[in-house]
Amino acid sequence: MKVLLFCAHPDDEVIAMGGTIKKFANLGAEIRLVHFSPGAEGYATLEEKDKICDIRAKETANVCELLGIGSYHNLQHLDWNIEVDNHSYRQVIEEIREFQPDVVFTHPASDYHDHINVNQVVNEGWFHAPLECAMEQYPVWKEVPLYEFEVIIPQQRPEIIVDITDTFEYKLKAMSLYYSQTGVVGGSAQMLEGRALMRGQLIGVKYGEAFSRSRMRPWKVTDLNKLLD
Repeated sequence: MKVLLFCAHPDDEVIAMGGTIKKFANLGAEIRLVHFSPGAEGYATLEEKDKICDIRAKETANVCELLGIGSYHNLQHLDWNIEVDNHSYRQVIEEIREFQPDVVFTHPASDYHDHINVNQVVNEGWFHAPLECAMEQYPVWKEVPLYEFEVIIPQQRPEIIVDITDTFEYKLKAMSLYYSQTGVVGGSAQMLEGRALMRGQLIGVKYGEAFSRSRMRPWKVTDLNKLLD
């Protein structure tokens, strides 16, 4: 199983689905994390401004090791200015075709502007990756599911909630490894636990993480048993 994650900035993957990532890793999945931006604006003091990207890259490496993420790289978009353009679409197409995932995860369409832009770019790239276009960017890859997670704004009606009771401690530990963000986003541990408790309550477990399917393409069903899961 191959799992591909597209996130705007370092730490988004932990906030959104740190527990689910660890569950995939425990199943033996090959996981790749792609960040659009190194997060140059995420500094708490002026002393950190010129070195924050290096700090966050090191933090990400530690998080990948903890959660079992096998490969990671950053597309080096400007923070607060992730572009929705042809170049960005092609980057996503290339990532999907080169890695050949079985499932893709990214941001929802309702959040702050960098996250919204990543949602649009990933949905478009994911839609085109199986089509006979942009053929210079690796051979086409099959249609695979695309799920959208939640980071800042909770989803109003999530379709899927994953039970992360057994991996929630890894989510909290991973978030603590992004120590540079403690002064930027206060109360993160409290937020993570509160949301996980809320999502878990909806399915009768202690902790959960919420997801919804992308609406960019209909869900293809040939085996009706899938409707019973």
